[in-house]
Amino acid sequence: MSRLVLLGVIGVLVAAFTTGAMAAAKAQKVTITMSDFKFTPKTIAVKAGVPVELTLVNKGAVEHEFMVYVTPKAAPDDWDEYVMDNTYFKDMGEVEVVFRGQGAVASTRMFEVELEKGKSATVEFTPAKKGTFETGCHVEGHYEAGMKATFVVK
Repeated sequence: MSRLVLLGVIGVLVAAFTTGAMAAAKAQKVTITMSDFKFTPKTIAVKAGVPVELTLVNKGAVEHEFMVYVTPKAAPDDWDEYVMDNTYFKDMGEVEVVFRGQGAVASTRMFEVELEKGKSATVEFTPAKKGTFETGCHVEGHYEAGMKATFVVK
């Protein structure tokens, strides 16, 4: 009788582990198109604690940047400095960026992804901080032309 109970407990543990592993493997997949001069969609929403595969596709005629950061109260004097200090990805763990056909990079403090025209990349991370943030392209003149979006983590 005790062997039967033990086997039952092992069966439940194996089922729980397998279900947890399958759930962990399912990432939120979002595609963002970068064009001249906008992000589509204008609002990106993901759930905290669930892995994300964020595919960036540059369909524009020029290079674009993808940055996610705390929305400033007023435009900073130096956007790169501001984003480095206020990036959404700060202290969140590893963030990996896979550039199709070119390789990958990983960081624990990523602040931007630059994409040449016609290129794409996938940003893989698990969002930790909930809130509403801004996404922007800060190549000279792009943000001012309206190249920004909202990044929401629920």
